[in-house]
Order: sequence, then C-alpha cells, then structure tokens
Amino acid sequence: MGIGLSSLLKHMKSKLRSCLAWGFSIFLGLASIEVACELAYRLYKGKWYFRERQTSVRGMVQPHPYFGACLVPNISEERNGIRMTHNSFRCRGPEFDRPKPRGRIRIATLGGSTTYCAGVSDDETWQYFLGEQLGTNYEVINMGAPGGTSLETMIQTALLFSDVQPDIAVYYLGWNDARVQHVKDLWPDWSDSHGKWVMSHGLGGRELQERTAAGYLLKRMVFHYFFPRMDTDKALLDLKGSSDAFTDHIDMRAIGHYERNLRNIVALCRKQGVEPIFIPQFLNYRLLTSDKPYGWLPFVRDRDLEKVIHAYNASMAKVAKEEGVVFGGEVLEPRYGESDFIDNGHLSRSGNKLLANAMMRVISHSHVSNGRKAAP
Repeated sequence: MGIGLSSLLKHMKSKLRSCLAWGFSIFLGLASIEVACELAYRLYKGKWYFRERQTSVRGMVQPHPYFGACLVPNISEERNGIRMTHNSFRCRGPEFDRPKPRGRIRIATLGGSTTYCAGVSDDETWQYFLGEQLGTNYEVINMGAPGGTSLETMIQTALLFSDVQPDIAVYYLGWNDARVQHVKDLWPDWSDSHGKWVMSHGLGGRELQERTAAGYLLKRMVFHYFFPRMDTDKALLDLKGSSDAFTDHIDMRAIGHYERNLRNIVALCRKQGVEPIFIPQFLNYRLLTSDKPYGWLPFVRDRDLEKVIHAYNASMAKVAKEEGVVFGGEVLEPRYGESDFIDNGHLSRSGNKLLANAMMRVISHSHVSNGRKAAP
C-alpha cells in the first residue's frame, strides 16, 4: 500500500514538473513573441507599441458617410492620465448651447489632430487656454478631428455651421493637406489617396485596441489579407508617387487644391456671416531630419517637411491676403522647445499655452473683436 502511494506521488510530481516546464516554455515563447513584436513595431514606427497605445485615440472615432470618419459622441475616457471628452455634437470638450445664446461670441476651431489636440487632456488644449484668456463673453468650440484637412473642414463649414452658429472660425491647417504631395495623377477630390485612408480610419482597423503588440500585429495581418478596406496601409498600397516623389520639389497641383479649398471655405463662411481666420502650421522639425518618410506623408522625406509646410503656409498667407482674411502668422513667433511637443508635431500642455497666447493676439485682429456684434 505504501509503495503504491509513493509511486503515485512520484508520478504526480513528475507530471507537475512536466506541466510547469511546459507552462514556463509556453510563457517564455509568448513573451519572446511579444518582445519580437514590440521590436518590430519600434523598427517600423519608431515608437514602442505600449507607449503609443497609452496616448492613442482608441474607440473615439467612428465611420461617417461624408467625412469618412468622425468623433464618437457622448464619451469621456481617461487614458494614461489623459482625459478626452466628446460632447453630443461630436466635438471635443464640454457641451455648448444650441441655439447660441444672444450676445455670446462663439469661436469654432477646425483642423486635424493638432486642432483636436491629441495627446493632452481636455484642460490642456489650446482651445481651453484661449477660452480662459478671452473671458466669459467668448466661447471656443473644438471641431478638430484626427486626419482632418481643408477638404473635411470645408464640408464642416458648409453643413455644420448652421447649428454651431460661430462668429469666428479658426482654421489651423497644412500638415494633413500635405499628405497628397507627389501623388501620381492625383484626383481633385483626393478620393484616390486621402479619401481612402479616412474611410479605413473610420472603420478602426489601425486603432491600438489590443493590450499587446503581438495581438495588434495579428489583427493587422488579418485585416490586411481578409478585410483590406479596414486596413489603412493596404488602402493606399496601390498609391504611386510622381517623378518628384522623395525630392524637395513642391507639388503645385496639390498646393492648388489647397488654395481652392481655402477660397471655398472663405466663401462659405461669408455666406453664413462667419469671419474666417487662417492659422499656419508648424512642426517639431528637430525630429524631422531623416532621408526617408516617417509614414504619414508617403512621398515626402522627413528632412523636406519643413520646406513643404512653409510652402503651404505661404499659400495660405497668399489666399488670406487676396480674400481679406486675417492670417495668424503670430503663432510662428514663439520659440517652441522640445518640451513644448509630445512628438514630431503635436503640442504638449506648455506648447498649447504658447499657441493660445499667440492665438489671443490673432483674435484681437478680427472684426468681431474690434466692435462687430456677435451673430444672432
């Protein structure tokens, strides 16, 4: 009896050791896969997956039939200490009265992720700081959305201002518009390039929902081969560059589209009694020195981005002058340091404070701030 029990215990210990060994091997294998995927993500993106996921806009974007993508309404989430709130009108920030109360001067701000203020909390956006400085008679609405260009903001201006009722509309544009630089045979509506990306962005194939890099890369592989319309990389896979791709030449056709959109925005604003203000773009050029594109602008090398953005700013200034629109060149005057950026173009809390201070000077040039009554 004792011999049988002893044999059973030995057998159980052997099984336990075997299970532990197998479990450890599986854990080690999975850990190795995760480390390899983190390294692969780092090599491809230049960032660690776990860090980028902490500040990414996950579950905050949804498909839209006209814009391709829009913000999810009625949501407020905190990610890694960063609070992001969307109101019922799909704008970042608190609710605002509709219709607008009499006597209130409302400022709508439109653009991409640098207007949305990706990477900072609701009370660290430049709109929040600008609103604090302007005082109680003013209200600043954040209508920015990740990936937004002059094309999307033109549609917003045409279709949403009837409900938003702004007195002033601030357009902070350039970076995303430059994505279509050197696209071969670029369509005038950008449906062959930027439009495809926006649609796939709305479907959420690139959202960093997965807790692990391995899970994310597995999802991306599945989408890439089985659901290509949800894969932003594959959506642009057939995109070809012109003969000027990866040079410092400026694509004047793309610039022409930008100027067309800006002029249309001015016309739409004035038809609705809204004063437009144009704000030039700036990036963290210290990080943009590579001979290769970092990814967002497929045919523009990092080191050429400063020249490209300057060309877009010059075009914006030209349109502003010809159309009699305030051009906010003051935003380029502050000396933005490394601590004022969270990456190669998005501002930190301190950077947004600097931008808001400069915006304050820009707003002071507007007709509304110089005596014109707020729109009814």
